[in-house]
Amino acid sequence: MDKRRRNARPSKYRPRTEAQRLRRQELWEARAEARKARQAQAEEDRLSARLAELQSALRDQGHVGVHGRRHTRPLDEIEDDAERFAVLKARVERLEALWAVDKRKRETRGKIIIGGALLAEVIDAVASGETEVLTTFLDVLDRRVDAPKDRLTVRDLLGGAPLPLRPGGAFSEDLEDAAAAVAEAPDFDAMIHSAMAEEAEVKPSEIDPDYADLDEDWRLEA
Repeated sequence: MDKRRRNARPSKYRPRTEAQRLRRQELWEARAEARKARQAQAEEDRLSARLAELQSALRDQGHVGVHGRRHTRPLDEIEDDAERFAVLKARVERLEALWAVDKRKRETRGKIIIGGALLAEVIDAVASGETEVLTTFLDVLDRRVDAPKDRLTVRDLLGGAPLPLRPGGAFSEDLEDAAAAVAEAPDFDAMIHSAMAEEAEVKPSEIDPDYADLDEDWRLEA
């Protein structure tokens, strides 16, 4: 059958009367509170699960003080639904912020550990006369480090390793000539100071005044 003719056919179902439409509207409005309650419960369950996850993650990182605060009111003692939800949401937001601070610190610590381990491996390889490790390491540095002053620092740290002060430059070139020949490069010193300053400025008390008693413990744990 032609689609246009089919669509023009009268429906076999009788249209709803005005009374039926009003009845459906009343039922929909009557169930609105139940729908809101289900949605609120689902959101509260989600936040509770996230709170437990954050508490466990922070505890595993050694931040036990966050969970042992004497003035923390247990959620199951809060009878008012709206108040309990607001407190739960606030606690999740606070721990999310603390977790973000801890994550940045762990990433910085991880980078330092990796760099130290690689440097120790290179030093041991040079001391034992193995040149392959040093050659590979210098190739990475030559491609990744651009600033002459940073390359000089690395070269001195490695005991005068054959690393020129600029990519493609002569080993005998001094710092002033190398700096003049190199285009502006990332300032690793500024990047490091900026990153460390950002981490040092963020303390639990700045996230919430109630966490002021954790500032000292948080500094020691970090």
